[in-house]
Amino acid sequence: MAGRYERAELLAALWRLGAGDEDRIPTSHGILDRALKECLASLPDVLRNGLSFGVTTVGLRCYELPDILLAAQEAEFTTEPNPTYLSSMVNLDETAARQIAVAHGLSTANAREIGALLKASVSAMRRRSAELQVQPETA
Repeated sequence: MAGRYERAELLAALWRLGAGDEDRIPTSHGILDRALKECLASLPDVLRNGLSFGVTTVGLRCYELPDILLAAQEAEFTTEPNPTYLSSMVNLDETAARQIAVAHGLSTANAREIGALLKASVSAMRRRSAELQVQPETA
């Protein structure tokens, strides 16, 4: 099973390659947890294997994600958010992200595709959350 730093670097690389101009990876409200669960079958084995999910009092959670995000911050793959931030900046540049993907047996195109799936899932989660917040109450 891959270590938390290996997972952290791969997650940051996939985000960098697939998220286009979006530098920020979500770190709160269970958004990335749900996106990982939705995209689980498409994730590389090194990231997918060992992830576990459960429904908690605050919604679906990936139990390993807080440790992966902390490792990403410690290794400076992402910025360290303060408690009020909802996301972290991915510090990897395109070249480093491609090298990480290739080191994990992925082509750049495949890594971009997986990253784009994650980004699309995150965008859909954000839209659904926004829609739920503006729903008028019904009597």
